[in-house]
This record gives sequence, C-alpha cells and structure tokens, in this order.
Amino acid sequence: MPFDLHAVTVQLTMGLGAVVAMVVASVLGLVRRRPGWLFVAAICALGPCYYLLGLSAVLATPGALGPLLLVGAGVAMQRGRPDLATVAVGPVYLAAFVLLLIYGMAAAY
Repeated sequence: MPFDLHAVTVQLTMGLGAVVAMVVASVLGLVRRRPGWLFVAAICALGPCYYLLGLSAVLATPGALGPLLLVGAGVAMQRGRPDLATVAVGPVYLAAFVLLLIYGMAAAY
C-alpha cells in the first residue's frame, strides 16, 4: 500500500489527530490557565466540529458551537474566570467523546 498524503492530511485535520490535539490543547489551557492553548484548541476543533455538522441535527449544535465555546473559554480565562472557562469547555469534551465513539464504531465495522 503506497503512502497517501491526502489520507494523512485528512486524518490530521479532521480525524483522530485533530480530536486528540483539541483535547490536549484545551486541557493544557485549563490546567496552566493559558488562554493561548484554548485558542489553539479552537483552531484544532474546526475540522472535527465541521464533520459533526453534517451528521445529524442533534450533533449539529455541538458541531457549530465547539470552536465558539473554546474561544469563549479563552476569553473567560483572559478575564480571570477559570471556572467559567471550565464550564464552557464541557460540551466540547462531549462532542469529542461522540467523535471518538464514531471512529471506534467505524474501526470495529
């Protein structure tokens, strides 16, 4: 099987790599109280959340709000409200969990 650059690029921008990068960056932002990491997580969340928009109407809401909630968490962290930032990131972790379940079911099939 030859190396397919397109498949690697899709996996890193919209696949499992982007989901893991989003979760790691957001956890670093919350634990270290650095809003920059939350903004990086918002950029990493663009691809996976865009993928959620096309699945169903129920998953479209976390898909549309994922990057916005991460940016809002970064702004809350800048203003000294880490508690509000933690609450704002909760639905993003739920969306990441749903994506990981989807990838797991696809891999098992």
